[in-house]
Amino acid sequence: MDTSSSLDRQAVHEELERARATFRLLLDDAGTADLRRSTEGTRRTNEQLLFHMLSGYILMRPLLILFRIVGGLPRGVGRGFARLLDAGTKPFDVVNYLGWAERGSWDAAAWEPRSTA
Repeated sequence: MDTSSSLDRQAVHEELERARATFRLLLDDAGTADLRRSTEGTRRTNEQLLFHMLSGYILMRPLLILFRIVGGLPRGVGRGFARLLDAGTKPFDVVNYLGWAERGSWDAAAWEPRSTA
């Protein structure tokens, strides 16, 4: 492993640790009423927004790997993959919404340490 690769990994690790610490502070400072309050400019609650921020952060690394792989394939494959993602957007949105409507809330304090530590 060369030095630049080592530095990049260290920078990524440090950024993830900063994000984890910030997320923990947000959760620790937020009461139940704060988490259930609607956000400004969206139809989500603060709790839902925090969950989506965390899940997006966790999913970013595997998605970047997937996009790098698909990006190396012939253009037709990449376009087909893009069409597949586009076609799945509306069903994903419905399932995403119904999941929140059914569950109602999530236990961020229990989930966060296993995911980002």
